[in-house]
Amino acid sequence: MASRRIKLRSEQIEQLVHLPEQGMGYQLVDLRMTTGELHLHRVVLNSEFLLLEDNELLDPENISTIEISKEST
Repeated sequence: MASRRIKLRSEQIEQLVHLPEQGMGYQLVDLRMTTGELHLHRVVLNSEFLLLEDNELLDPENISTIEISKEST
Protein backbone atom coordinates (compact mmCIF):
# COMPACT_ATOMS: atom_id res chain seq x y z
CA MET A 1 0.00 0.00 0.00
CA ALA A 2 1.33 3.40 -0.95
CA SER A 3 1.82 5.58 2.08
CA ARG A 4 4.04 8.46 0.97
CA ARG A 5 3.47 11.09 -1.63
CA ILE A 6 5.67 13.49 -3.55
CA LYS A 7 4.65 16.62 -5.37
CA LEU A 8 5.15 16.56 -9.12
CA ARG A 9 6.82 19.40 -11.03
CA SER A 10 4.55 22.24 -12.16
CA GLU A 11 4.75 21.25 -15.84
CA GLN A 12 3.82 17.66 -14.97
CA ILE A 13 0.84 18.89 -12.94
CA GLU A 14 -0.26 21.14 -15.80
CA GLN A 15 -0.16 18.18 -18.19
CA LEU A 16 -2.17 15.92 -15.86
CA VAL A 17 -4.81 18.59 -15.21
CA HIS A 18 -5.84 18.24 -18.86
CA LEU A 19 -6.05 14.43 -18.79
CA PRO A 20 -9.04 12.38 -17.58
CA GLU A 21 -9.41 10.98 -14.07
CA GLN A 22 -10.03 7.28 -13.53
CA GLY A 23 -11.92 7.95 -10.33
CA MET A 24 -12.84 10.76 -7.99
CA GLY A 25 -9.65 12.82 -7.60
CA TYR A 26 -7.11 10.32 -8.92
CA GLN A 27 -5.39 9.21 -12.10
CA LEU A 28 -3.65 5.94 -12.92
CA VAL A 29 -0.50 6.77 -14.83
CA ASP A 30 2.52 5.15 -16.43
CA LEU A 31 5.84 6.88 -15.83
CA ARG A 32 8.94 6.64 -17.98
CA MET A 33 12.09 7.70 -16.21
CA THR A 34 15.07 9.42 -17.84
CA THR A 35 16.92 6.10 -17.38
CA GLY A 36 14.28 4.32 -19.52
CA GLU A 37 12.82 2.52 -16.50
CA LEU A 38 9.01 2.20 -16.48
CA HIS A 39 6.69 2.48 -13.50
CA LEU A 40 3.23 1.27 -14.54
CA HIS A 41 -0.20 1.87 -13.02
CA ARG A 42 0.87 4.47 -10.48
CA VAL A 43 -1.62 6.64 -8.60
CA VAL A 44 -1.56 10.44 -8.79
CA LEU A 45 -3.92 12.36 -6.50
CA ASN A 46 -5.55 15.58 -7.70
CA SER A 47 -3.14 15.71 -10.70
CA GLU A 48 -0.44 16.77 -8.24
CA PHE A 49 0.82 14.10 -5.83
CA LEU A 50 2.41 10.80 -6.86
CA LEU A 51 1.92 8.02 -4.30
CA LEU A 52 5.04 6.02 -3.38
CA GLU A 53 5.71 2.90 -1.38
CA ASP A 54 7.47 3.35 1.99
CA ASN A 55 10.86 2.21 0.72
CA GLU A 56 10.60 3.77 -2.74
CA LEU A 57 12.75 6.69 -3.86
CA LEU A 58 11.60 8.53 -6.94
CA ASP A 59 12.50 12.06 -7.98
CA PRO A 60 10.02 13.97 -10.20
CA GLU A 61 13.05 15.54 -11.91
CA ASN A 62 13.87 12.08 -13.32
CA ILE A 63 10.43 11.53 -14.89
CA SER A 64 10.64 12.02 -18.66
CA THR A 65 7.01 11.22 -19.54
CA ILE A 66 3.71 10.72 -17.75
CA GLU A 67 0.71 9.18 -19.52
CA ILE A 68 -2.63 7.79 -18.44
CA SER A 69 -2.24 4.01 -18.06
CA LYS A 70 -3.44 2.33 -21.21
CA GLU A 71 -5.25 -0.45 -19.35
CA SER A 72 -7.20 2.09 -17.28
CA THR A 73 -8.94 3.82 -20.23
